[in-house]
Amino acid sequence: MVEDFASGVLVSAVWHVLAEEGLAPAVPQPSGVLVPLEVKRRLLVDVAAAHGLLPLLRVGLALPRLPSHPISSALRAADSPFDLFSRWKKLERFAHSRHRVVVRQAASTCVVADHVGPPGSPPHPAEDALVLGVLAALLGDVGARGLTVTLGPALVVFADGVFTAPSPDYDTARWRFTWSSHVPPARPALPVSGGDLTGRSRALLATDPVRRWTVGDLAAEAAVSVRTLQRQLRPAGGFAALLGAVRADRAANLLVASAHPLGVIGFICGYADQPHFTRDFRRRTAMTPAAYRSAFATHSPPTDTSQPAEATLT
Repeated sequence: MVEDFASGVLVSAVWHVLAEEGLAPAVPQPSGVLVPLEVKRRLLVDVAAAHGLLPLLRVGLALPRLPSHPISSALRAADSPFDLFSRWKKLERFAHSRHRVVVRQAASTCVVADHVGPPGSPPHPAEDALVLGVLAALLGDVGARGLTVTLGPALVVFADGVFTAPSPDYDTARWRFTWSSHVPPARPALPVSGGDLTGRSRALLATDPVRRWTVGDLAAEAAVSVRTLQRQLRPAGGFAALLGAVRADRAANLLVASAHPLGVIGFICGYADQPHFTRDFRRRTAMTPAAYRSAFATHSPPTDTSQPAEATLT
């Protein structure tokens, strides 16, 4: 069974927005990290039927007011709008999402995307609204200034930080995100000096394992030349080996000390997808992530097995 691990975060955000606006959904409030797909869908459709799409569009704006979650933290660590969409695509792979955000066009200050599903099973407008609202909020978090969101050819639904609900019959699955400039948000100070270069490199990589690191990126962050970095990392097996070790070490710690589902751990540790996580972790530890957790965990892992064979982020 696939862990629909994004559900709990988004459903909590939906409930938070409804409570703020004095609205009540027709289904009981779900609890726990994992939420059955049909419960989530019923909640979204009921909210849209009773209150329109506007509360769902506003859900993303409520995420910063909820307890921190590693998925949202990993998405907010994106260094540009384009990096955000890349991370979202990776998250969809980990979630085995039936619905996908497909980027059709990308320019320096614009992204055009479709929200699609399997043939004959497109997302419900309520699901479109939820994902659209979350992406718009995240784009603001990663520094997109003057953000405007348009549905279809010309209907503006987000401008000046405010959402406007579309009419019920409008196509909600084609989105255009446009921003006037990008100002990267302030990040915690990175360890660019002191200690040996291998140790500093490990610390730098550990600040954002989801980032698509290159040896050039790491050299720039460490304020050394690429050749110097490669020479210093050679005893540790080189750049790729060090990056793999950082990801595996973090995954091992989370498997032992946290109750996050395996998919969450794989995503926030920077693996491309679940098979990559399993393959690389087993190569380094001689155990699959599940076996490692079973052998060494100091907590009870999630036991929700009510998830469907496929999951969605909405």
